[in-house]
Amino acid sequence: MATASLGECSSFEERARVADQFLLRRCRDVQGCDGISAAASRILMSGGDVRILALANHAGLSVRQFERSFLQQVGIRPKLYARIARFEAALDSKARSSTKSWTNVAHEFGYYDQMHLIHDFQDLTGETPTAMLSRTEALFRVPIRAMRSGCRPANGDSNSRLVL
Repeated sequence: MATASLGECSSFEERARVADQFLLRRCRDVQGCDGISAAASRILMSGGDVRILALANHAGLSVRQFERSFLQQVGIRPKLYARIARFEAALDSKARSSTKSWTNVAHEFGYYDQMHLIHDFQDLTGETPTAMLSRTEALFRVPIRAMRSGCRPANGDSNSRLVL
């Protein structure tokens, strides 16, 4: 299904969007064969707004066992994975709404304040939120313009994400 769509894409941005949407659908559809896969999916889908203790309990593991297993299977600790997912969700939210302030984005995604958001962006990308947004807007120019104008994506998926 995605292969045919990828072959029809005329730009890199369009191919990246089609691939992202396919992978996100697979992530939603796949039942985790273990608690770690399911936890990673929940972290991503929630934009990082999850409690590690709750994920560990759902996986049937102690927090320490869960953290070790997550690190082994995913390659990073669950808190860092959640931090990255929150960063991505915040960037995606701001990219969708040019009128939304960074302060509003910070509060929407559970940052203490705008400086906390700025520090996360600098730690994770080496750039300020505005500089990272400019890069994102350059890469995803067409879908961002469509979303900001209220148009639905070509595939009709209004929940598609821009970045991850």
